[in-house]
Amino acid sequence: MHFEYPWVLTLFLLFLFCERKCPLRLELLYFPHIDNIVRHAKSTSLLQAFKWMAWSGLILALASPVMTKEFTPSTAMGRDMVLIVDASRSMDEGFSLIESENKFETLKKVLKNFIEKRKNDRLGLIVFGEYAYIASPVTFDHELVAAMVPYLEVGMAGEKTAIYDALAMAARLLKDSDAKTKVAVLLTDGRNTAGKIPLQVARKLLKQYGIRLYTIGIGRSHDYDPVLLKSLADATGGRFFSASDPKTLEKVYAEIDRLEPSEVKQQPVTETTYLYSYPLFVAAMSLLFYLFFLNRSEVA
Repeated sequence: MHFEYPWVLTLFLLFLFCERKCPLRLELLYFPHIDNIVRHAKSTSLLQAFKWMAWSGLILALASPVMTKEFTPSTAMGRDMVLIVDASRSMDEGFSLIESENKFETLKKVLKNFIEKRKNDRLGLIVFGEYAYIASPVTFDHELVAAMVPYLEVGMAGEKTAIYDALAMAARLLKDSDAKTKVAVLLTDGRNTAGKIPLQVARKLLKQYGIRLYTIGIGRSHDYDPVLLKSLADATGGRFFSASDPKTLEKVYAEIDRLEPSEVKQQPVTETTYLYSYPLFVAAMSLLFYLFFLNRSEVA
């Protein structure tokens, strides 16, 4: 605790000086024409105590005592990030003949690990196949987003691939965001074979709302369109990655984690609590009691 205006405390010296050198003038300042009361007031120690409490409370209130507490917010508004996951039927295939696990199951493991690292970001999740839908809106509740991942299944959004619809939905999800940075991460192993949104519209929406897009082509390069994915990423200031096996996919997400660090340098916030009301209350009550006993002295 400290005082905002500590110099006001010097008024105690002035009060002490007046109390010793000019007590009569001080009391007349409170109540003019009470010569017949001063005699009783001087002899009453209780009156003196209330007078001191009133002045002390007033001076302390004017000095403005405050209590400050410094802390760092637990949720910094770093960036909003939407993960766009391809759940079309082609994701049911393995990375290669020697891989027993399909691409989608591998992706879910990598994705969950990636989500757990995004400490200061709001995350959203879009799943698409023949159509796109929002599995989770952008939120600081990373546990909720991570909990959604195990329930994702191949084909749950249809058999085909509507990449442009998914990008347009991500743009709509982030358009009203007030985050400093807006990021979308698209993972697909196919070409656009469904949907109603044209490529030009999807690209325009991403650029219009300032969304940086990272695209990941997974599996064999001839299955997806690397030229298209690269052009989409380049148009928004993002990057294109190719992941032909599980280890490479992990490295891709690690690279995105490096390019878009979750750690945000936060300025500490100071919480200030003003305490002047307490000494002011003591001063007011003391003054009331002082007047009460002073009037009793007058009657006596």
